[in-house]
Amino acid sequence: MATAEKSAKTDKASKTAATKIARASGTKSTSANSDTRKKRAQAVATKSAARRATRASTKDDKSLSDLFEHALGDIYYAEKKIYKSLPKMIKAADQPELVEALTSHREETASQIEKLEAIFELLGKRAKAEKCDAIDGILEESESLLEDFGSSVAADAAIIFSCQAIEHYEITRYGSMRAFADALGMDEAKQLIDDILAQEKAADANLTELAEDSVNAAAAEYDDE
Repeated sequence: MATAEKSAKTDKASKTAATKIARASGTKSTSANSDTRKKRAQAVATKSAARRATRASTKDDKSLSDLFEHALGDIYYAEKKIYKSLPKMIKAADQPELVEALTSHREETASQIEKLEAIFELLGKRAKAEKCDAIDGILEESESLLEDFGSSVAADAAIIFSCQAIEHYEITRYGSMRAFADALGMDEAKQLIDDILAQEKAADANLTELAEDSVNAAAAEYDDE
């Protein structure tokens, strides 16, 4: 038994060393073929469903699938918090086009939460949020800005300013998650993330258009007085 354990540890050490050498030299792994991707995705789902808390807490045992699952819980928490915060921004917004854009994106956010829950199901896991300090900080700042600018002529500009900070955070997170899903061969999860990412980018572009076409200029007129 001791010999078998020693051999397993040696194999793991050799594999880790080889990985580090390849990483240091800039060597890229060859793309996995279709069968390999399917097997990898199945392995990720099996591993996720069977993972125990004690194993997950062991630093050396963490892998890309663990990071993907953490990111999933993180963004799930973020989307639920964003969904709850949007009504306050909608109420504070003045320009009809901005109200419409925020209302529409809140509906999209609800569908995004459902898509994230579907990814949890693919992993054989119950949907569980992972506290995200980053989004908490961004949302706290947005509330502070509403307090400072909510009754001013720059209210709509402040709302867009806050919302784009949220969108950019989401875009970076979903971009990373998409790459993780691709590397893990999780094609269904990747497609769901692609759908969400497209919505986030469209929402950000729409906010930029509103700001540059009317909102910023309308607020700036009062600086001329």
